[in-house]
Amino acid sequence: MRTVRAASVALGVSLGLVLCGMAAGAAADPVPAADPPPAPGATDIWAGTLPGPAKAKQDGVTLRTKGDTTVRMFTLTYPAGSDSGWHAHPGIVVAVVRSGTVVRQAGCRIETFSAGDSFTEVGPHDVRNLGTGPAVLSITQVFPVGDQPRLPADPPVCRPHPHR
Repeated sequence: MRTVRAASVALGVSLGLVLCGMAAGAAADPVPAADPPPAPGATDIWAGTLPGPAKAKQDGVTLRTKGDTTVRMFTLTYPAGSDSGWHAHPGIVVAVVRSGTVVRQAGCRIETFSAGDSFTEVGPHDVRNLGTGPAVLSITQVFPVGDQPRLPADPPVCRPHPHR
C-alpha cells in the first residue's frame, strides 16, 4: 500500500508541476501587440510656384516673400489614434479642421482643435488624433522653392508646472 500511495503522491506532484509549468508558460507568453494606427495620409495634393519676391497686403493681412515660393494645398486625414510624429516645416502652414478633432503640441504648449477651427504651424510640433474616428484637415503650406515640405524634429523637454 505504501508503494501505491507513494506512486500516487509522485504522480500527483508530477502532474501538479506540469500544470503549473503550463500555467506559467501561458502567463509568460507575450500578449500580441496591437497594430499601430495608420499614419496620417495626404490626398488631393496641388502645388504651384508664386514668383518672388512678392508682397500682398490687404485688410490687415500681409504676405511677403523674398524669393520664389511653393504654395502647396492638400487634404490630410488622421485615422483614429494616429500621430504625425515630431516634425517641422519650412515657411508657414495653415490648417483648417474639416471634421474630427486633433491635439497639437508646439513646444510645451498643447492645444485641441475641432471642426471649424484653424491654426498655424511654425517650428517643431506634433499632431495627434486621440478620437475614435478620423480627423480631416485642409492644409496650405507656403515655403521657399526647393525646400523639403517636412523635416524631422526632436520633441521638446517640458518641465511640469509647480503646484501653487
